[in-house]
Amino acid sequence: MSKFYMRSLILLGGIFLIQPLCGFAQTRWANSEANRVHGLAPAPPSANPSTSNAVNAASAEIADSPTLVSSYIRQAMAEINENKSDEAIVAASHALEIQYTQDTGVEDFRPLAYFALTIAYATKGDMAKALSQADAGLSRYPGSPVLNYAKGQVLIASGQYSRASEVLLPAFASVTRAIDLKAITAWGYAWDNSDSNLGRTLVVSQYYAGQYPQALDSARQLVALHDLGKVCANFKPIPGTKDQCWPIISQHLSSIDGHHVTDFPNNSYAVQHLLRGPVGSVAEIYGWTKNDRFQIVREAVPLAKGDADDFALLALALNANGEREQALAMAQKAIGLDSSSFWAELSYGVVLEDSKRLDTLFSSGPVMDDSKRLDQALKALDTPTTPSLNPIMDARRQALLQIHRAVLYARKGDMAKAQELYLAAADQITDTRCLPVAKERDEFLALVQPMVDAHLAKAKQLDAQEKYAESLPEYAQALSFAANWQEAYKLRTAMFAASGKMPTPPEMPDEAQRHIVSGELMLKDGQIDRALVEFNEAQRMAPYMPMLYKNTALIYAALKQYGQAISQMHLYLTAAPEAPDAHSAQDQITKWESQQ
Repeated sequence: MSKFYMRSLILLGGIFLIQPLCGFAQTRWANSEANRVHGLAPAPPSANPSTSNAVNAASAEIADSPTLVSSYIRQAMAEINENKSDEAIVAASHALEIQYTQDTGVEDFRPLAYFALTIAYATKGDMAKALSQADAGLSRYPGSPVLNYAKGQVLIASGQYSRASEVLLPAFASVTRAIDLKAITAWGYAWDNSDSNLGRTLVVSQYYAGQYPQALDSARQLVALHDLGKVCANFKPIPGTKDQCWPIISQHLSSIDGHHVTDFPNNSYAVQHLLRGPVGSVAEIYGWTKNDRFQIVREAVPLAKGDADDFALLALALNANGEREQALAMAQKAIGLDSSSFWAELSYGVVLEDSKRLDTLFSSGPVMDDSKRLDQALKALDTPTTPSLNPIMDARRQALLQIHRAVLYARKGDMAKAQELYLAAADQITDTRCLPVAKERDEFLALVQPMVDAHLAKAKQLDAQEKYAESLPEYAQALSFAANWQEAYKLRTAMFAASGKMPTPPEMPDEAQRHIVSGELMLKDGQIDRALVEFNEAQRMAPYMPMLYKNTALIYAALKQYGQAISQMHLYLTAAPEAPDAHSAQDQITKWESQQ
């Protein structure tokens, strides 16, 4: 009896918005021994394998077979899980140095080495280098969906949502419409759930970019994939006794008994069936000889927790296009599949938030008043969700969640809670390129404008009374909710003028000083990104203290965010034009401009 096996590889989830991040997704193996010979078998199963075990296992594989590309890729991905980006870069770079020969019977997995490099540099926060690695891989492996996937994620993390959708759209189309196996094997690997992963990320990029009709079209295609079912393969020849059907998790069949399925012309229909056959249909495929046949069949698959994100994203797209009745149905379906899904909770809360009259959305039941609707939306948005493992993407997702919550609390009249939520995410919601966030931010600022006007009026009144020390906190409160840079500029100009009229420089507030101390400790520990959060909070509390701008500028520069560093140093010179180090500060700006 012939043996059936599929080449595959453990793939890293990466810095992704949808999938569990920096984690391995294992495929099933029809012939694990054959795969182990080729160096592609997964590590021995464990109830709760740690990433340290993964690093050790990959190191052991390298010691046994130092010329296997896949071992170095596994090591690189395991190192990323350990937050050891530099070690991951070394391992992935070594994988690219190994010569690949086509007669080994093993697919060329080096696209995944570029994938690992992209993820490693992105994890370090070097998005420019991450993009260059993705582009280098795509120049060598044009059309690789896993590299386009990684590039799209980096672009999303960089706030380039429209560019991300341009990269992801053809990649999604390539995996959902391919009918030729050569289009699959040309990618150099078999990738499980590529349709869903690409589709979800594409919808997110389009939704963030405000491309709502396109997001709706993509989301509908994504949900339609659930109607395709799964592929089962019968290992025993036909005819015979009643045989057991083994489910193929991967949609991409590489070979049967070492031979590509396209070796036999009559397999053409079976290949298409494998890729996109209707549920319930049966096809046959030849193995070593025409007398050695295998049966493949598509079976229906019940929805599972992992499918919740697909329906949640469809709900968001429907809601953004004004189709709120269908949006509510999809959001409820997503919640029913997985109540801990971030996107499920967000979609349900957002649909309720935007639904002014829920009686038009529910087929039965009493009319829900505005207060009850807001409470129900907040309950959904306040429910803890499963976090991702990447701080960059988590911060962006949480910003989207927080601004929606802030608006809801402001609508309810709980301005203290609304301000708390807004300020906690203020540094993440300034990017106007993310249209859903910008829309909610504008609405929030409109709701708090009366409060801002009150702080500004009081600040001016205190200025007129020459009570400058008392006016500064009022200016700071108003500045926290500045709608745009022009308004912020006017507020800072007035605040710096008041500070300059004081006989002695203003003192640092105690709470701001505590954030500074915490930030300094984090800098000593090398936690630069966390130190930045502390210094930004101190600056928000005391924006009239010039040194805070200089310190924050230096931290941004250490993170290679030179645009922010330049902006902050300009603010320092505006606040303290006569500072003794003004000349060196200007020189520093010139240096950063050249580096930028």
